[in-house]
Amino acid sequence: MVKLNYKNYQIEVINDINYTINSADNLKVYDTVFFPGKNNEDRFYPTSKCGIIIKESDNEIASAIICESGGATAITEKSFVIEEDKIWICVCNKVYCLEIPTLDLIWRKEIDFITNFSIHKVEDDFIIHGELDIKRITKSGEIIWSFGGRNIWVNQEGKTEFSIENNQIHLFDFESNEYILDFNGETILDNPKPSSEKKWWDILKIAQEIKKK
Repeated sequence: MVKLNYKNYQIEVINDINYTINSADNLKVYDTVFFPGKNNEDRFYPTSKCGIIIKESDNEIASAIICESGGATAITEKSFVIEEDKIWICVCNKVYCLEIPTLDLIWRKEIDFITNFSIHKVEDDFIIHGELDIKRITKSGEIIWSFGGRNIWVNQEGKTEFSIENNQIHLFDFESNEYILDFNGETILDNPKPSSEKKWWDILKIAQEIKKK
């Protein structure tokens, strides 16, 4: 759960894993349920369930839960941005923009094909760290540019896959190829990991061949 204050409101963003769509047994009943499932099975088994609660003077005035199918996402302080009486939030491979305090839907769009890990305010736009692509989008969800590496934006060696430093975007992909972009999506650095470095599956294969001899 993430709690924060915005103007006169107290806002809670939670990962409500126990929520079941259309169930009378839910501990929390939300004013609004967002979930455009593709079929009946999707509607009952979403991948991620993100609850948003708006309070004023500790009294709840609005609540909504976003249920989505796709690559699962966790709720962190980097999952959403709040300003201009709106919340932009990543849930699975979608980004939702909701009005504050009503939580009425302004727009919903698929940004990454698999999942969106985080959203970051840059100038007057947002940078989305997706699993397949890094994208810059407008506040209305229009894609300005998209950048894909040699592999997905998840790193197997524990390196920080995505960070913003000194007005630059620093990236490491799954194989630890390194990239630096400017805010226009132009490549400042493209530093591929030397191909001579054997991956763990290559080392295992060599060991197996040696053992056969």
